Amino acid sequence: MHPPKAVLLVHGAGSGPWVFDGWAEHFPGTVVHAVDLQQGLRVEAATMSLYAGTIVAEAGRLPFPLMICAWSMGGLAALMAAGTVRPELLVLLEPSPPAEVQGTHVEVQPTPGSFDPEHVYGPFPPGVRVRPESSLARDERRRGISVPSVPCPVLVVSSAEFAEGRGHAVARLYRGDELSFPDVRHFGMDLDPRVPRAIARYVAGRIREA
Repeated sequence: MHPPKAVLLVHGAGSGPWVFDGWAEHFPGTVVHAVDLQQGLRVEAATMSLYAGTIVAEAGRLPFPLMICAWSMGGLAALMAAGTVRPELLVLLEPSPPAEVQGTHVEVQPTPGSFDPEHVYGPFPPGVRVRPESSLARDERRRGISVPSVPCPVLVVSSAEFAEGRGHAVARLYRGDELSFPDVRHFGMDLDPRVPRAIARYVAGRIREA
């Protein structure tokens, strides 16, 4: 593995780039940029393809080799973008699973609109800003989005909360490595400093092995 010159951070549904505050200190000497998936989009019309396109556009502004680190819904968007971006490493933090893991549910009909994430997912941690999210993109995820393979190494990070469906199963599909944090909940993937610290150690180890 070549040392990444940049790290692109991708947030999940209803949140934004602010969930990665503090991550840059774990990757010294590297350009660290957190994308805003909703920037320039009408939330009620935002699709997963548009989110993936935003990742591709932001990646094109950063130096390569590039590492993408994406959480939850952003993880699935990053999987969709990986074939175009071809990052040096794709790190998935409990990603929304592709159809190959969760199945396809043709009865779900994606409909434009928006929703309050706390009404659907429960309260966000104190101090974490919440904003409306696209119900159209959520319906697309629930229906199932196929990403059978990616052209890059994958690292999957998960907790006991989603150990199988967003952890082991995703790692098996993409033949990726895994990091486990049994005592960290879903939001802890962003907010717990042990997670970026462990990712940085993993990357350093891969570079030494190359």
